[in-house]
Amino acid sequence: VRMFGPGIDVDEDPATGSAAVGLGVWLVDRGRLPADGRSELTISQGAEIGRPSRLELTVEASAGAAIRTSVGGRVVPIAHGQITPPP
Repeated sequence: VRMFGPGIDVDEDPATGSAAVGLGVWLVDRGRLPADGRSELTISQGAEIGRPSRLELTVEASAGAAIRTSVGGRVVPIAHGQITPPP
């Protein structure tokens, strides 16, 4: 998986949890992961920019729809933040 953001001055993101989760949901939606049950994927990212990262993605599906996802792994953090959704 590769994530690019040239419009925000990001040539490539070495580990993108949100892109990994989106990929998992898309794979269930397209029938490339089982329509029911749990799937686990290992995603490698960032080697091309010298910051290799490995993400572990879990997708749970029911009736052809992703109902739960989780992502974790080993990365080298360079920043952190918090997003608060509106009420």
